[in-house]
Amino acid sequence: MSRYLLKLSAAVVLCSLAPGTAAEETTGWEQKTDESGRTVQQLKIEAPTMTEEDQYGHRMPERYRCDACRAVMFHLDQGFRAKQPKDRRLKAWEYTDVLDETCKNAFSGYGIKSVKGENELTGPGLPKEDISAGHGAIQFTSETWSKRLGEMCRSFVYEELGEEETYDIFYKRYLAEKASPASAEGGLTEALCRNELRQCSASKTAPPKQKNKKGEKEKKAEKEKKNKKLPAKDIKEKKPKTVGVNMDAQMPSSSEKVSVEQFFRSLADKHGLKAEDYVAPRSKSEWEKAIVSIAGRIFSDQKTEL
Repeated sequence: MSRYLLKLSAAVVLCSLAPGTAAEETTGWEQKTDESGRTVQQLKIEAPTMTEEDQYGHRMPERYRCDACRAVMFHLDQGFRAKQPKDRRLKAWEYTDVLDETCKNAFSGYGIKSVKGENELTGPGLPKEDISAGHGAIQFTSETWSKRLGEMCRSFVYEELGEEETYDIFYKRYLAEKASPASAEGGLTEALCRNELRQCSASKTAPPKQKNKKGEKEKKAEKEKKNKKLPAKDIKEKKPKTVGVNMDAQMPSSSEKVSVEQFFRSLADKHGLKAEDYVAPRSKSEWEKAIVSIAGRIFSDQKTEL
């Protein structure tokens, strides 16, 4: 954990109180008596429990992607608003500069902390959960979270939405907000994460459906009944399926010569993606956007290794 910077969202506070005070009732702090016989208050600090994926994964873990998308939209919206003239659209090079700068440098100060026993992504633009009285929280931050958010930003802008389309969405909502501030949903908001980008879809958060146990029992009984009627030699044993290993996806050595397709397949595996994400057919403009995004990932990997 030495590679992580610990940011204390709250400190442990220990203070003396006169006997009979009602601080515990009004603040919710726990009162105890120390070794000297003094009445003191204690503040409980919660630290998040981090998984290997939280610490070492290249991609943003699934459980944080909805909040991560909100953070990306917040910074893109702020970046556009800072440069948006009152009487015209931004020119292509202007909004492209905003997008590049935001995805590269906007995501410092993000990390995770434990809120009511659950890990949550925290940082600028994300809602702050109320911490119950008598409790504090430690936020774990690192460059890893900044890189993941930057990678999500590039993916949304260059692969899923497009630079011009991203600005068009902002500008239309910006004009609607100016015309009707009370009713319009201005700029880039989390609605984009729920609808167009589908990072906050109900299917990702809904609890799994309960299985119909009655139906399963009936199917099992019917299958056993059929097997009894068949000779033993006609009953086929189910063999476990074997999963093949794609040897081409292994990352080649730096000196080994490989084809372009082999290189992209191995690179996709290294970045935790499917090979099709890098080698699937694309139009010329789509290839240009994809290559920019891939180059950003390679740059981030090399920077980490250095």
